[in-house]
Amino acid sequence: MNKLLNTICILISSTTFGLTVNVADYGANGSDRKDDTFAFQRAADVLASNGGGIMEIPRGVYLISKVKFLTKKYSNISIYGNGSTIEQFFPRQRKLIERWNTFSDVNAADGCFLFDAQVSKQFDDTHSIKNILLDDLHFVSDVEKLKFDELSHQISAHGVSNFVVQNCTFTGFLGDGISINAGTDFTKNYGAYNKNVTIRNCKFDGINRENRQGISFYYCDGFLVENCSFKNMTREDMPGAIDVEPMDNWQVARNGIIRNCSFENIGGIAAVVIFLMPDSTEIQTKSNHGYIIENCSFKDVRAPLAVIGHDAFLRNTETDPRVIFRKSTVQNYVRAIDSRKAYNVLFDDISYSTQKRNYLDLYGEPNIGGNIRFKGVSFDNYAADKGVTFGGNSRSIKFENLTLKQKRN
Repeated sequence: MNKLLNTICILISSTTFGLTVNVADYGANGSDRKDDTFAFQRAADVLASNGGGIMEIPRGVYLISKVKFLTKKYSNISIYGNGSTIEQFFPRQRKLIERWNTFSDVNAADGCFLFDAQVSKQFDDTHSIKNILLDDLHFVSDVEKLKFDELSHQISAHGVSNFVVQNCTFTGFLGDGISINAGTDFTKNYGAYNKNVTIRNCKFDGINRENRQGISFYYCDGFLVENCSFKNMTREDMPGAIDVEPMDNWQVARNGIIRNCSFENIGGIAAVVIFLMPDSTEIQTKSNHGYIIENCSFKDVRAPLAVIGHDAFLRNTETDPRVIFRKSTVQNYVRAIDSRKAYNVLFDDISYSTQKRNYLDLYGEPNIGGNIRFKGVSFDNYAADKGVTFGGNSRSIKFENLTLKQKRN
């Protein structure tokens, strides 16, 4: 009875003076090592029913299976973690969903914190979950024990706008640390519009490189990844630490900035992978452009950047770059770029050192692409007698102010 009265008092005072809820008031306990999912879900539901507000999480360790933020009524919510740890736990056994052996309850992109607008083929944010902030939380999963899972992420979001994650850490994720996706369950909804996603001052550690990606963007109109670190992640058959991969050409993917970030010990195709889709006749919005990677450092990577396009590169007449990679350093790498049918890519002021193969390897199968420019790029530890290797055909690769520092015997 006292707990019920306390809950009523909380709701009354929150409605009157501005809604702030504390998960402890709904039974969450950061020190008892018991399931806190219900308490977190109740706090989220109360905020949603009151038009949004603040969720406070006292510092502690909370065991969470899945907290659901479903439909746009879960907009205008700020979650302050105060340095708390969200320890993700899963069912005892996996199940087969389509071709995936997974802990997931859905067939596309599950999450410990699951945001799903539950709409399909959306071209604006009218029905998106808007104005979300997650601050100072530490998400932890046990990838060493539980192994890789294609569908199980720490944060999964479908149909979000003005979505901010800051000052958080993501450790040991089975799938992605953060997935900004085209759907959480394709049997129900597919292709909600994501817009203005910001991820800053965050750390991603995959622990053993048996993960998917640190961050995936499958449908996103504008994103910023800033002051983040990525290490020990991505299994060999996955893209990389950051994957920009629209799944249909009508999904707007553009204006993504990755800056002041570090990448170390990254498996997969490359540290950053960007897919350029063919232009769509369904939308008038210009997509597949405005990508900038700048002031970043890369160490122990197969390639710092992969750009994967399509046959339209053969007809490309544009000259302005769609992808700009600049003012960055690359150490201990295999390839300068992984470029497959890419086009309009600019490398500007990049310093490469200690290439594992000791020659300039530009990889692309079956075609590198067209209008790829290297401007003010330097290569250290380069074996001059090896020359430049092109792993495919190219319409146009240009070198301007290229510096080759010969390998010392």
